[in-house]
Amino acid sequence: MKIGDSVYTPRFCTVRITAVFTTEAEARAAGYCEPTYYKGDHIILGKSLDMYHMEFAAVPKGASHE
Repeated sequence: MKIGDSVYTPRFCTVRITAVFTTEAEARAAGYCEPTYYKGDHIILGKSLDMYHMEFAAVPKGASHE
């Protein structure tokens, strides 16, 4: 998965990936902490920008949680 890809998530429907991290800890440290319940080979997390906008990041499953 790369920046610009669109994926369907059960929680937010179709989202566009704006960041890719190597670990879930890095994504959470950058503010991406909303679960999307995506079922695939990546974890997709959301970050609230304001009341009406979000950004989404991808982390490969099996990546370190440290």
